[in-house]
Amino acid sequence: MNAPLDSATTSPAEARTLDADSALPATQPPPPSSISSPTILTPPLITPRTLQRGEGLLKADVVLKTHAGQPVICKDYGRYAGSWLAVPARLLLRHEVRILERLRHWPHAPRVIGQVGKLALLLEYVPGEMLSEAADPTSPIYFAQLMAVLTSLHRSSIVHNDIRGSNIIVSRGRVVLIDFASAIYLPGGRLLRFLLRPLRRSDLAGGLKLKARLTGEALTPEEARLRRKPAWIRGLQHTWKRRLLPRLKRHSQSQRRDEAP
Repeated sequence: MNAPLDSATTSPAEARTLDADSALPATQPPPPSSISSPTILTPPLITPRTLQRGEGLLKADVVLKTHAGQPVICKDYGRYAGSWLAVPARLLLRHEVRILERLRHWPHAPRVIGQVGKLALLLEYVPGEMLSEAADPTSPIYFAQLMAVLTSLHRSSIVHNDIRGSNIIVSRGRVVLIDFASAIYLPGGRLLRFLLRPLRRSDLAGGLKLKARLTGEALTPEEARLRRKPAWIRGLQHTWKRRLLPRLKRHSQSQRRDEAP
């Protein structure tokens, strides 16, 4: 408790100051309704929808869904569970995870969010349009950026190996590559470097082929040279697409018919 002031020991100046202080209105805290609270932004709910059906050999269902309150892409190979193709599907999924982990700080590839079981992978959702369906797919800016993105990827000793319009997303003016299931990592070594060079050229040829198809413009002599894939790569692709892949598809379909009730 404060002691009462003794008028005998208080100077006139101090008395005037005390009187002025006692005349001031007391400061009251603001009412609760006037205290501003931080706004918490809740991401919009995403209605799960299938973006791509896994039709074909070792193709995943691609689904846009919500995970931990955020939109994600789910690559699901679950259709192969219980069949002999479950093993290569798991290996394919693990391979893509390893490639994307090497590119986790690269701004032109989606991040790995996690894995669901052994046959499903959660990836960062990259909003945007496929280059083949973009509002202005003929813009030279996109193709100049695509060539720069591929060159940057190749410096990491990685080739995408499946450059096509559906695997290139234009997100707010930024080119992002998706679907690294076919990508190849070739670290140092004379033999591997020998393989890396023609595979890099195959990536660039895919980008230039896309440019010629979407823009309708003639390629420069240098671009035309780069577009021609090495003969041995063309031979391997032809053998895979025309001979091996059809046989594997027929075998897979035959097994499914045998397993059907």
